[in-house]
Amino acid sequence: MTVTGILLSAVAAVGLQATPAQAAYGVCNTTATYGSEVSIRYPARTDNGISCYIAYRTGSEGAVKAVQDAIYYCYRGTTAYDRMMNAGGRDGIYGDGMVSAMKWLQANRLGLSGSEVDGVYGPTVRDRIEWPLRWPGGTPVGVGDCSKSW
Repeated sequence: MTVTGILLSAVAAVGLQATPAQAAYGVCNTTATYGSEVSIRYPARTDNGISCYIAYRTGSEGAVKAVQDAIYYCYRGTTAYDRMMNAGGRDGIYGDGMVSAMKWLQANRLGLSGSEVDGVYGPTVRDRIEWPLRWPGGTPVGVGDCSKSW
């Protein structure tokens, strides 16, 4: 069995299957940058642009860190920040702490409710979350210097 087959079997075994929309997008496996003078770095998918998702134990390290940076720089002082930092911080792993942080963020800062509060990063979250602004070269401008604009 391939590594992909093993991972898909494990995900199916614990009931974390992708929704049809997520399956169409694919898992975020890279990052992309928008802007030149001051930019935003966000998760992306090779050959599929910015329409991708990250769920429990999925996503490349860089894509996950982009979401973790958003929480670290733009949501400091919130429960989402605390949950992420208490579960490994900006480690590039979308584990229990990130799922919990994302659920809190979805429900309390991004205006989502019901089944939309699933702990999964996807296009809806991407469009509503604040992203840290970065200087040329990628260094974040600073804590609280964030934008939702594209």
